[in-house]
Amino acid sequence: MEEGKESMLNNSDSNKHSDFYKASKISFSLEKLLDDFSLWFPKARNYGYTADELYRVEDNAIVTFIPIPIVEDGNYKLWLFCFVRVERMTPRIKNLLLSELSEIFDLSKIANLTHFEHYFIVADVVRGRITPKFGKKSVYVIKADYAYKVYEITAKAILGFIKSFRKNVKYGDDLLALCDELEKFAERMRKRADELKSSTQPSPTHHPSNSNPVETRKKAKTAESREEAEEYLALLEKSRVIK
Repeated sequence: MEEGKESMLNNSDSNKHSDFYKASKISFSLEKLLDDFSLWFPKARNYGYTADELYRVEDNAIVTFIPIPIVEDGNYKLWLFCFVRVERMTPRIKNLLLSELSEIFDLSKIANLTHFEHYFIVADVVRGRITPKFGKKSVYVIKADYAYKVYEITAKAILGFIKSFRKNVKYGDDLLALCDELEKFAERMRKRADELKSSTQPSPTHHPSNSNPVETRKKAKTAESREEAEEYLALLEKSRVIK
């Protein structure tokens, strides 16, 4: 990076209040994501890599790789996943950030080994219209309130690829075994998505966004008065019986 050039990652206001691994208010964090992907680290040598080659960490971003059942020149191809956590995102910042990520992680050096690339930018505030980009290089900008979609999209993408692969490839025990591993991993991602989604949905009987302190006090007072009236009527009824 050029000297004096402002970094889109380092310039995030969220850095002023938290470190790289701090979880957001909706229990989403890059640390948890990396922990989920760490499932592949002990298996790295099975596919010709070392654990250190399967992930990189920088400021508020991580890049991690998983092997896929495509072999070229004796090497298993990789699926790149990049996750970024920022406070604010706009179309202009997105483009600058993607360029910076490629430079910071020096992704050009492994371009020949990378088959798919998925970039997820999770932002507290999203300004302007940012359309998702689909394809071998996909880019998603997701509001922090819907961070579960990171897991959801990851699971769907992997399962979709494996479904297509199985239709076209019927040989290679090692490749099919990797398909099984990827399907298990996708189910793990799907489960994480469900857990995160359920933890962020309001209770059916409690809607904090619609609550009004004054109305709440009025309702409580009304309920209390009703209860007192019912107790009074019960006492009157009891006195009649005694008489």
